[in-house]
Amino acid sequence: MMEKLQPKLRFPEFTNNEEIKNYSFNDLFSFSTGKNIKQNEASPEFDIPCVRYGELYHMYNEVIKNIVNSTHLPSSDLVFSEGNEILLPSAGEDPLDIGSASALTLPNVAIGRTINILRPLKKDVYSQLFTSYYINHRLRKKISSLAKGVSISNVYNSDLKTLEILLPSLPEQQKIASFLTTVDDKISNLKQKVSLLEKYKKGVMQQIFSQQLRFKDENGKDYPEWEEKSLGEVLIEVNEKSTINNQFRILSSTSKGLFNQDEYFTRDIASKDNTGYKILRKNNLVFSPQNLWLGNINVNLNFDIGLVSPSYKVFSFVEKLTSARYCYYFLTTPKMLFEYEQSSVQGASIVRRNLDIDKFFNINILLPSHHEQTKIAEFLSGIDEKIETTKLQLSKMEVWKKGLLQGMFC
Repeated sequence: MMEKLQPKLRFPEFTNNEEIKNYSFNDLFSFSTGKNIKQNEASPEFDIPCVRYGELYHMYNEVIKNIVNSTHLPSSDLVFSEGNEILLPSAGEDPLDIGSASALTLPNVAIGRTINILRPLKKDVYSQLFTSYYINHRLRKKISSLAKGVSISNVYNSDLKTLEILLPSLPEQQKIASFLTTVDDKISNLKQKVSLLEKYKKGVMQQIFSQQLRFKDENGKDYPEWEEKSLGEVLIEVNEKSTINNQFRILSSTSKGLFNQDEYFTRDIASKDNTGYKILRKNNLVFSPQNLWLGNINVNLNFDIGLVSPSYKVFSFVEKLTSARYCYYFLTTPKMLFEYEQSSVQGASIVRRNLDIDKFFNINILLPSHHEQTKIAEFLSGIDEKIETTKLQLSKMEVWKKGLLQGMFC
């Protein structure tokens, strides 16, 4: 039996004297599974709302309020929800995925195969929302430990019946669930705000670099027409190298940005002796010749100085023609990624292509005047600041939620 514990956080109307009881899953739930809905049998365009098992850990969290997919299968071939279910995927490549519980609050939703369905055996014992949060926070690792299989892990209803859960009174469960769903709504709103800002930035960048959107000077007049240059005219290769081991921090250039290596990777991938690594200074351009076509190109705007792999290429910019901050945006546009791919040839690995540096230098670009470049960079930086501020708010909210879960569930 599980030890009876008291949660660290409780709402004031629920005293520590109220009993928290231990229940087995076998006493709380009836168990069943859904019926098969293949990938080509599900689409948002179909009529019958449905949930498939892979969606449980990709599209849904602890509470399912809106259904994203539908099916066109005959109703007689489906298992439907009553709106009081807790769903857990019964298979997955990662055992932790299997412990991902979702409370399905909507009736008449078709439930797919490879989903364990938990329904209440008795009324007014548990809140399905509270229980879903509890399973995800307290029982996920336990459920994953029950998984069987090698490449694909499976957990069956017979395994879930062995689990136990600590439940406070139903009113306290409902209060906790209501509070946590409010927190989740705020998290969801922040995620949506980030997504909308990123979509807006992408659309604006397409308009700017295709010259559909032009800026004007301080007097409201048009800036000069953009001039055609080659990359070879605006870049100067830099081959400054370290002379002692660990002379500066190690930086890694990736398709997602430039990072401190020890913060980005869980293990040290640099050589023990990094003497001879290339020095990357602020406002330098850096990229991997083998992975440039995948978008591994960055302008160093954040680090004063660092070291990068000797296999990287490092450049400074011809200041009279362009600025680092403008190129930070321009050099990662879809058009430029296409040009990099065209300038690269297939290497030994399918994910590596060797850059033809002469073709790279011959890529033609259109450059605005310096003043217009500055306005473009400032405008896009303003959007980036809003995105980063919202991401920081999101991160703080997620950390707060984690702390709440740790305090509310004993």
